[in-house]
Formats: sequence, C-alpha cells, structure tokens
Amino acid sequence: MREKRGFTLIELLVVISIIALLLAILIPALRKVKQQAKNAVCQAHLRGLGLGLTLYLGDNDGAFYMPKAGIWGSNQIMWHNVDGTIIDKDDSRSYWGVAYHEYVQSPKLFGCPSSKQPHWFNESQEDAKIASYGQNRYMRYLKGTKLTNNGVNVTPAQFILCQDHFEQLLDDNGDMLYRQGQTNIPQWRPGGASWGGQFYENAIFEIYRHNRSQKYESGHCNTLWLDGHASPIAYSEGEDVPKRWYAGKNDKEAEY
Repeated sequence: MREKRGFTLIELLVVISIIALLLAILIPALRKVKQQAKNAVCQAHLRGLGLGLTLYLGDNDGAFYMPKAGIWGSNQIMWHNVDGTIIDKDDSRSYWGVAYHEYVQSPKLFGCPSSKQPHWFNESQEDAKIASYGQNRYMRYLKGTKLTNNGVNVTPAQFILCQDHFEQLLDDNGDMLYRQGQTNIPQWRPGGASWGGQFYENAIFEIYRHNRSQKYESGHCNTLWLDGHASPIAYSEGEDVPKRWYAGKNDKEAEY
C-alpha cells in the first residue's frame, strides 16, 4: 500500500504563484468591466432625465425652470427636508433636479454610480448621491431654441443640459469644459483656486469620472444634450469643446 503524502513546500509555492498570476490578470479586466457597467448606467440615467425634461418642456411652453432667486438659485445638493419630504425647489439649499422630480421616473436618475461625492457642503451625503450632475446655467434661459438672455440660437444636438461634474451649477466661472485662457476648468486643476483654505484635488477626477485609471487624463465626462441623447466628452484642456455647446451661437457672429 502506497503511503499518502502531502504537498511539498515547493509545490504549494508553485500553486500560490499561479493563483497570484491569474488574479493579476483577472482583476484589471474585472475592474474595467465594472467601470464599463457604471458608465452604461450613467448614460441610461441621463437619457431618462432627457425624457423627463422633454415632458417638462411640453408642459411649460418650451422653457426650463428659473428659480425665484434668479440664475444662481438652487445650486446645492439638497433633496429632502429633515422630515424626509421633498425640499422646496426655490430653497437656497436645493438641488436643481428638484424642480423636475415629478417628471422623471425616480430621483435616483440624478445619481451617477461612478461619482465619489467629494463635496464641500455639510448637508446630507445621502442627498449628494442623487446630485451627481452639474446643470448648464444657460439652460435656465432657454425658450424653444433661443436663449432669452441674449437671443442667441441653440442647436439641440449641440447644446448641453447637464453633465458629470463636481459642481451642481455650471455658472460659466471657470467650471465649463471649453477653454478659458490657457486651459479649461482652471480652478479645479492642481494649483487652482482653494475654498476656505482647502483645495479639492479630487474635483477633476469627479468631472472626468468614467473609464479612467489612476490618471484623470484617461477619463471622460458623460453629458446630456437638449435633443435627449447622452454621450461622453473625452478629457481635454478645452481645445475641442466650443463655448456654443453651453452658451449658444449668434448666427451673425463668427462661430466660437
């Protein structure tokens, strides 16, 4: 009868090495698949928002909501009062999506699964999970296919409603993706502005949050357009993002 024997140390080390090698091969692939799945969910959410916003336009004479406080109103992350009810859409702490929540399938559509929530606000982080997209401030001026602030035209397939961002309201103060000066979004790049003595170094990662590695330069920013389609804008310093995507274009002027 043959005597049973266990694995030798060398055999165990070989098995462990093979397992480690397989994990080294599989983990990056699984991580990529997970990122792609989150990206698909984000784009589906944006398309769902596009449908809801289209319904809102149909009920409101082709115009989006302008907060009572004006163009800079409703630019934070809050969705709920302390008792759990929906906050008033004109509350200074409210998220812009509150004005449209009755037109979308669920407030969860305003949340992106790839968002890490690096917000500086002290309010509910649960609400922050459904406040992932920054609204183009010029959207609030829209009436049909013109902006009421200066009458310029917009092309629906080339006019941004909202997109992945660190901020909730893109007020055209260094926070839009077109080039301003030497580059775009200068305040959220390393060495940019600080708020309360603190620089939010994760902000640019939050803007280009999809399909990126350890470098934000490999990521992209999902965007919802006025015609209802959602698509990515790849990382750049703004040279390939025209201002008219945000602010429209006067046909009598040179394209910008």
